Amino acid sequence: MPDVKSQRLEYVQQTKESILAAAEALFVSEGFRATSIDAVGAAARFTKGAVYRHFADKEALFRAVFERVETDAVQQVMARAEACASPSDAARAALERFLELATETRFRRIVLEEGPVALGWRRWRELDHQYTARLLERLLDGLVDAGEIAPTSVSLLARLCCALAGEAAIQVAEADDPDQARADALATIGAMLAGLRGD
Repeated sequence: MPDVKSQRLEYVQQTKESILAAAEALFVSEGFRATSIDAVGAAARFTKGAVYRHFADKEALFRAVFERVETDAVQQVMARAEACASPSDAARAALERFLELATETRFRRIVLEEGPVALGWRRWRELDHQYTARLLERLLDGLVDAGEIAPTSVSLLARLCCALAGEAAIQVAEADDPDQARADALATIGAMLAGLRGD
């Protein structure tokens, strides 16, 4: 006999995923302000009421999309880092992938452009740090353990590097020559980290 409760939960999850996918596509193409809950429901082939059953308002829906994009980005960055043999190579590879993401439409639109508009600067910064700073702490811990940088407050350094990487990402995303901008950013941040060595 089929498990009705399990089927119900699966349907609810599928509905939520369909709404998130539709909302993400609209936030990317139209922007947060120009996207309505009605439009999201129509794109997902559900009623507006169905959208509201899962998300309290448009900001809550955007936040869920934002977190989905950030989670995917962190997974990609960590996968690149974990393929490296040394902590310094891992840090460089992670930054390289992060700056590549800055030029990809999905990440650029949701995280860099629409995020501050939809969430407000303070909330956007908090959420971005929640994902990015945690990742940076892992990478910086590896550099400290390997003696690549002097022992320091990794938490504070992660937050500073988070702001630095975020600004670099915006510069790369807006550059006429993203490849050159990415190379410049990698060289500059690499030089700054080299200055933290304890020798």
